[in-house]
Amino acid sequence: MWAAFLLGLTGSLGHCVGMCSGVAVLLGRRGQASGWRVLFLHLGRITTYSLMGMVAGGIGYAIIAFVSYCASPTTSSESPFSALSWLQGGLALLTAVLSFYMALSLIGRVPSPELVFIRVTTWWGKTLRRVAVTATPANSPSTPKKATVFNLFSMGMLWGMLPCGLVMTGLVAAAVSGTPQSGALTMLVFGIGTWPVTVGISVASRLKGVDGRLLQKPQFRYVASALVFIFGIQMALRGFAAWGVVNHYHVGTVMLW
Repeated sequence: MWAAFLLGLTGSLGHCVGMCSGVAVLLGRRGQASGWRVLFLHLGRITTYSLMGMVAGGIGYAIIAFVSYCASPTTSSESPFSALSWLQGGLALLTAVLSFYMALSLIGRVPSPELVFIRVTTWWGKTLRRVAVTATPANSPSTPKKATVFNLFSMGMLWGMLPCGLVMTGLVAAAVSGTPQSGALTMLVFGIGTWPVTVGISVASRLKGVDGRLLQKPQFRYVASALVFIFGIQMALRGFAAWGVVNHYHVGTVMLW
């Protein structure tokens, strides 16, 4: 779980600032996500992550159960590694590959993975803008009507559906967890890891003279890239350990890989 938290925290330093600052500025400038109300916006976003994590964990569980069932009659009792171990190792290595790609995309070495879903991203942006535009009072058309807490939570859930390479990496890690409950918890912890940066962006968006471009700092991207790369190394070692190439390593009761 610490790995999921660190992925959310470090990845958001570079990725979320670039991807989500526009959303935060849009909602902040309209006066809808201000003060304590902003927490409901991000609570909705993390709720979506948790639900997607539960689905990913369920898919991982189904795949592992299917492979175990198919392999059980043929797996030799003398084999030190089962088909389940090979599958878990493969999923961990897939997470590592996605992490390495994300690390490179954060510093502009490869295209951002969101470009693969450019049409979906464009549709999502237009939809959120329509949702964010609320009715204005007839006697004061210049004053936007604040969204209700429920509407903010709903907008946050919609925000969580934004195609995002960092979230995709987290979802693969949720699938590796092997159960719907663990998958949901993995993405919940991942989402909590993004809170310091995303909530900070929402607060900063209310400040005079702040826009999406000013919220992006190149040094954050390099730091985030390095930390996401380290996360990828950890997942790669976990995959190789599942395959018996290297040994698992523990610090006390915590398994690093």
